[in-house]
Amino acid sequence: MGTLLDLIAGLPPQAIPAASTARLEDVPRTPAANDTQAVLVPPPNAPARNVERSTTITKGVPAARRNAWTITRGGRPICTVCGAPMTRDEALAEARWGWSDADILEN
Repeated sequence: MGTLLDLIAGLPPQAIPAASTARLEDVPRTPAANDTQAVLVPPPNAPARNVERSTTITKGVPAARRNAWTITRGGRPICTVCGAPMTRDEALAEARWGWSDADILEN
């Protein structure tokens, strides 16, 4: 049993591929959908969204959005809201839709 170099040396010249001399082209990089975006800009031709949810940017800094918020009543956690990313104000509005005395736990 020989080494890998012995096996390659025994190959006919036609079986060994020639090195490519083709130039590589630069491909412009566009951000992927799940990349962090510096500015929240809807794509062109996007359907209109709820104005409350789209106007959460204050002074050029986007409000913190999370997928899960803990709802409390009387200072005790009762459940966790999970779903689309939303700000604290949006989560509080969703919580108060079901419970008028609800609050959001700050983690």
